[in-house]
Amino acid sequence: MIPSKVLYFAFDASDSSVIRRFKQLKAVGASVVGLTFRRKRYNQDYQPEWDNIHLGNLQDGHYARRLMVMIGSFVMMVRARRKLVDAELIMARNLDLLLLALAGRFVGLYKCPIVYDVFDVRSVLLRQSLPAKIMRGVERWALGQCRLLIVTSPGFLNEYFRPYLQYDGPALLLENKIVLDMLPAEPGLRTKWASPERTKAGLPDGRLVLGWVGALRCARSAELLAQIAEALPEVTVRISGVPTYCPLPEFLARYDGISNVVYTGEYAFPTGLYDVYDKIDLNWCFDLSKYSESGKWLLPNRLYEGGYFGVPQLSETGSETAIYADRLGIGWAREADAEVLIRFLRQEVRKDYARVKANCVAVMDSRFQYNDDIRQVFEAIA
Repeated sequence: MIPSKVLYFAFDASDSSVIRRFKQLKAVGASVVGLTFRRKRYNQDYQPEWDNIHLGNLQDGHYARRLMVMIGSFVMMVRARRKLVDAELIMARNLDLLLLALAGRFVGLYKCPIVYDVFDVRSVLLRQSLPAKIMRGVERWALGQCRLLIVTSPGFLNEYFRPYLQYDGPALLLENKIVLDMLPAEPGLRTKWASPERTKAGLPDGRLVLGWVGALRCARSAELLAQIAEALPEVTVRISGVPTYCPLPEFLARYDGISNVVYTGEYAFPTGLYDVYDKIDLNWCFDLSKYSESGKWLLPNRLYEGGYFGVPQLSETGSETAIYADRLGIGWAREADAEVLIRFLRQEVRKDYARVKANCVAVMDSRFQYNDDIRQVFEAIA
């Protein structure tokens, strides 16, 4: 049974994964009220297409300031209680938003079940410090108040929730697949996206184009790609998106004088994905932004985006992305080491590219497209 009203707590109304979740909920007939924050990173012109309660602005990493914003957001929830009281389900992203949702239920703003929707595990939660242990204890307690845990990668469940929190409750894997319903209703657009011609033709005899797409949050990836481009002038490194870990001028400064690095800037989401992925031969799927192993646990958006457009993946050895790609035969895994990657791109990739590309094309219509998977949530909590 689909709940008549869902409250969704999210950290950034302009984030593509948040927009995707709202679209999924609305597509199956649920009335959705968003309780969301904003971050000044990318997609700043986006305006929510749902009934939205803006709870404030957040900055990455500023935890003390974040706490004050959270306190203020609770006051805003109380003021908007008439929109909340008849909710039948709550979904909350991240630990602090889960606690905010639980606080609202505790004071009687609503009485419905809560689902914890996890897209990432913060590195701070993996430390052995006293604050980290306290946070894990709080998260363990909060999970006990939830009807269901949703994870976007099995790595989060197997590597964190079970061993760190000893969680053995109900859990559901809900992957970040491409949602074609997010496309505008423009004549011919969806036909173009569904066409087999959406994938770039097999690797030509000339240049290989290595693409890094999306939220560019990984300084180590930026450095590795610079070293690759410097060592291999026959490879084009094509970067599309917005850096989130440093200002844009600082990001671009590392590539000054490297003529085979092309930065195309921010693209429209989701329509711009087509023109990004149909120009690359190899999809950079490393996530080295974490100071822990948690970066290896996720299955990033670019895995599904690249997969849908039939682009072979290059990922870190031992990562969930590497396991996923290996299972389908759609990519390669290597250590996050410049010499190893340069050797692979110089000597190895062309030998097996045709076979891997054929595997990508064979599964691009069947493995990466969303198909009302959100209904599994409602079935799991029934």
